[in-house]
Amino acid sequence: MQHERTEGADNCFWLEYSGRRFLLSDGLTVIGRAANCQIVLDDALVSRRHAQLVVKGQQVSVVDLGSANGVHVNGDRAGESTVLTPGDVLMIGQQEMVLRSGPRPNRRAATSRFSAKTLTGVEAADLLGGGSNALESESTHGARTLMLLGGVADKVLALGRGEEAERVLGNFLHKLLEAARAGEHPDGDTVEKAVGYAVRIASATGKGSWVDYCIQMYSELEKPLPTAVVDELYTVLRKVSDIDRRALKAYVGVLHEGQSRFGPAERFLTQRIEGLERLAALK
Repeated sequence: MQHERTEGADNCFWLEYSGRRFLLSDGLTVIGRAANCQIVLDDALVSRRHAQLVVKGQQVSVVDLGSANGVHVNGDRAGESTVLTPGDVLMIGQQEMVLRSGPRPNRRAATSRFSAKTLTGVEAADLLGGGSNALESESTHGARTLMLLGGVADKVLALGRGEEAERVLGNFLHKLLEAARAGEHPDGDTVEKAVGYAVRIASATGKGSWVDYCIQMYSELEKPLPTAVVDELYTVLRKVSDIDRRALKAYVGVLHEGQSRFGPAERFLTQRIEGLERLAALK
């Protein structure tokens, strides 16, 4: 890509996105999903506070604010702070924008705020059932994120590309486990789908760490794993060998302690999970 370089007191920087411009003022411009960001992107792959642009004189840099999916510049994942050159292509989530520099545009050409499209190309207002400034709960966002990422993961898993599915879903799955450990009680349906993907990734990659993920998640919830996941684990455990047997044993202990509050179906699942522990011990 041929970079543009312009000098002069009347010059400025702006982001070009989908035919629109966002004029960058000196100082900080925060980009993210949260409503209080200067640039709001309604994209499930964008963190609430994803990145910030720092304009200082004739220099612009982008800083990753610890986002789950990172910031990419010209196709490469950027470091913690990266100096930009006019013409650089910035990718945040699935949103592509270009840094430009030149004579200060008129007011009509600049906008103070815009909302981007989601991964699927559906307008954010339609997806949320309201305006682009509508707020959603973290549990709703989690379910929506898994729906979007899961659609991509389903396709690559069907092609046998387990490592690619792991890259697509890994960050989200680990953050969901962190939330459970922090006592944030993730939505039950989202958790069930998450461990369903984890066991499929374990099967496709042969990595026992994803079996451990399932065990750790439901240990935090103090509940038996879903029936479909238990069924799949009986097959997967024959493919992997590096699972954490102590964690599985501890999980069985957690389930025994909860027997008094379990119904018949959950007690039966507990017995089947005990069978998984015995199967793991034979490997």
